[in-house]
Amino acid sequence: MLVQHFIQQHPDCLWVLLNLDDRLLRDQIEQQKLRELIQVAAKQIIGGDRKIWVAIDEAQKCPAIFEQIKILYDEYKDDKDVIKFILTGSGQLSLHQLSAESLAGRVCIFRVHEFVLREAMQLFNPAYQVVSSLADKILRTDFAPPAFKIDECLFWYKESLLALSELLVFGGFPEVLQSATKNSKQQYLSNYLQTYLEKDIRDLETIFDLRLYNNMMRILAEQTGSQRSEQAIAESLCCSRDTLNKYRGFLIATLLYEEIYPFIGSSLRQLVKSPKGYLLNNGLISNLTGIDDFAVLEKTALIGHRLENWLLNELKVRLSLIAERSEITYWRTRGGAEVDFVVRIGSDFVCPFEVTYAKKIQAKKIRNLMSFLAEEPKAQWGYYVYLGDFYCDIAQKIVFIPAWAM
Repeated sequence: MLVQHFIQQHPDCLWVLLNLDDRLLRDQIEQQKLRELIQVAAKQIIGGDRKIWVAIDEAQKCPAIFEQIKILYDEYKDDKDVIKFILTGSGQLSLHQLSAESLAGRVCIFRVHEFVLREAMQLFNPAYQVVSSLADKILRTDFAPPAFKIDECLFWYKESLLALSELLVFGGFPEVLQSATKNSKQQYLSNYLQTYLEKDIRDLETIFDLRLYNNMMRILAEQTGSQRSEQAIAESLCCSRDTLNKYRGFLIATLLYEEIYPFIGSSLRQLVKSPKGYLLNNGLISNLTGIDDFAVLEKTALIGHRLENWLLNELKVRLSLIAERSEITYWRTRGGAEVDFVVRIGSDFVCPFEVTYAKKIQAKKIRNLMSFLAEEPKAQWGYYVYLGDFYCDIAQKIVFIPAWAM
């Protein structure tokens, strides 16, 4: 779908589409016939009248293709108007490894994230008009919170709340959001996990126990948003810490899990050392934990972790569009004061976020934000994401943001 959209945006180019699910195509490429395949499909030689764009899906299924792409790239690298390649694939780890080994210095790797709230709303309601979101504005170094108004967002208030509840339960995979029924959403997520385990993970030679890997995913899903307790997880799984580290490393490498490390501020004062772990897709968490009903989820303490997980994804997507170096960390003192996320962009921009699934403001969380702002001079404002009303406290330098307006 994404490649088709890109093709529509560049109708002036001559496109060749290859899907390596086709065994016959893979056989021809393994016989060193990629150049021939491209020229036959394009009906011209490479370097002819028109620039050729080659889109190859499931590229990781044919490792032989990478060396041939390298040869073609090097042959025409001095002429940018001859040929370009777009490689896509669902086996993230193998695709990344193969492209890095064969195309080092010749490739840009892009990760396609799940849908954010704005995209989910556009999917549910084509009439939705994109408005200025706080998430976009906050991460600009010239943002002045007192000047922002959410009046333009209020028209879509109900739709935004519905989309947010959907993302908290089923995550942002487009196929899941497009599914018409709860059963079809559940089925897609179950099939996704089964394919991931039986195909992507089973192919890794150093993974010997799929049941252990699956059990590890369940535990990490239940502990999303919590500090990592390595010894407790290893004991629960009856495995060594080395095995746990190796398996968790593959989960990170396949882009389903992420660890957020403690913030190191201007004072370089030592805080807690342990990272917090996040299984990134709320739909997979629902499937692994068995809690996939919003009414049930809302009555548990787990709803706060789902909202935290959602905000992490929103921030990650925004930061991926920023050219400057950026990172997401968290802040926690040995005394227990904590800020859920701290975004750093470049060397001088620091932005703390507290997030809670509640309409009322919690005094403890406000004290935490104020403590961070007092300690970190590079942080000009703190942000409190919750279910209440928008409000900007200029005196305390804290902006209160309804989650649906992000």
